[in-house]
Amino acid sequence: MPNTCTANHAPVIRACRTIGQAATLLLCLTGSPNAADQGAQPQRDEDLPMYVEADSAELDEVKNISVYIGNVIVTQGETSLLAEHVTVHHDPDRKPYLIIALGNPARYRQGQQGSEPIDAQALRMEYETTKNEITLIDQAVLIQGDDRFGSDRIVYDRARGRVKAGVSAQGTERVKITITPDQQ
Repeated sequence: MPNTCTANHAPVIRACRTIGQAATLLLCLTGSPNAADQGAQPQRDEDLPMYVEADSAELDEVKNISVYIGNVIVTQGETSLLAEHVTVHHDPDRKPYLIIALGNPARYRQGQQGSEPIDAQALRMEYETTKNEITLIDQAVLIQGDDRFGSDRIVYDRARGRVKAGVSAQGTERVKITITPDQQ
């Protein structure tokens, strides 16, 4: 999914820059402010700016929480999140440690260099930045190409590309998996 946010969401980006706490989202997925210093290496999504669009935003500097409500669209490089409600919990230094997305369902997409993207959906998603894990809760589905995991709870380790589902992910339902062999 190409990143068209720079052009399409310029008013939102300008508005976010005027609100100090909204800057939290620029590094939401543990991004680096010095990505340009990495030379000729390809940039990871985590090193790119994050763009947010929502019907409304509430920022509470005392509680260190940012809340985005209504048709929330979050993009960072080849990664995107679509939800009705996104809450960002962050440290006093504005570094996010937990992002909670709610939707009917909330949707997530992570582009993969050289392979099919990861698509996921659930009624609730929790992203723990320190673990680089996304937990999909309630009506959870994770898809890559023709392969599909479905359960009430799925944990996706973004860094390692590992998936746990069902009881191993502290769920209660059996896991339904479709694995399609590669065509030769």
